[in-house]
Amino acid sequence: MNRKRIMQKLVFAASLAVSVSASGLSGVSDEDILNDAKNTGNVVGYGIGPQAQRFSPLDIMNRENVKGLTPAYVLSYGGEKQRGQESQPLVHNGKIFVTASYSRVFAADVKTGEEIWQYNHRLPDGILPCCDVVNRGGALYGNLFIFGTLDAQLVALDQETGKVVWKEKIGDYKAGYSYTAAPIIVKGKLITGNSGGEFGIVGAVQARDAMTGKLVWSRPTVEGHMGTLNGEDNGITGGEAGKTWPGDLWKTGGAATWLGGTYDPDTNLLFFGTSNPAPWNSHLRPGDNLYSASTLAINPDTGKIVWHYQFTPNDGWDYDGVNEMVSFDLKKDGKVTKALGHADRNGFFYVLNRETGKLINATPFVSQISW
Repeated sequence: MNRKRIMQKLVFAASLAVSVSASGLSGVSDEDILNDAKNTGNVVGYGIGPQAQRFSPLDIMNRENVKGLTPAYVLSYGGEKQRGQESQPLVHNGKIFVTASYSRVFAADVKTGEEIWQYNHRLPDGILPCCDVVNRGGALYGNLFIFGTLDAQLVALDQETGKVVWKEKIGDYKAGYSYTAAPIIVKGKLITGNSGGEFGIVGAVQARDAMTGKLVWSRPTVEGHMGTLNGEDNGITGGEAGKTWPGDLWKTGGAATWLGGTYDPDTNLLFFGTSNPAPWNSHLRPGDNLYSASTLAINPDTGKIVWHYQFTPNDGWDYDGVNEMVSFDLKKDGKVTKALGHADRNGFFYVLNRETGKLINATPFVSQISW
């Protein structure tokens, strides 16, 4: 099949997908999000499905014809704000939504690339966010596109117009808080993390009403800090302060959740990775420094930690533990285990039982590992 014929088929398929999606419900529902990986007409969540397997059943593109693909259009983010680009685009109702560096959002016609609207978040003068100015994407829910900003805010925009519907604050940017991850939606809740571990912030996972921005629960990811649920105390992370931290260092312990999380509907668990502890100098903070450099399994309804697994205790190399946790079913010896895969920057690929957090195996994937 020649290149022209391939492109004609791809354009027809894309047009059909857009027309089908536009004829359905205008708003993104919880069902749409759960079935994202099965839908070839839209991409409504980060990772193409809550388990972030990033696999599409789309069969019009395959190993034989992929070499025939050519760019249909280019959408430039323009201006002087050209830094790293790490955002995953989302597609719904004929529009493509993509975030850019310095807390910007673009909406364009998915077939032509023509810009529909643009949102530029006004950042404070003199802001010094941790670890570059990128943004990794947004979330769609109802008629909203929701994303986080470098000054640690969440902004919900109308998908049609780009107008602000609500704004909420995650933390104080003057204290080092920022936000660069793509939020996720679980059962009507907007689930977010934070950034800034190098600046001694306290990592956390938060859940809000996606349509209003109202906080439902907050779970700090550093031992000793109190969680909340509906405005009430909801238990101290780790039970008490100081068990794995010296002195008062737990108060500014880092463990930021800067890469975002995933959700497994089979176990009803959120999986978030945490960053390095603070300060960087590990000899100042002997101990495991929980829950840094770990995966946390969190109940999305209550904000309670169900289990944790720490990849690098007392992390002194900035390995973090934030790399995504991908849910999959592990079939071995006639048995199926609900598993979780994680490629850590300490050089090991971990497979955990995602129901219990128990280690199944850890395999090195880089050479010359000596620990």
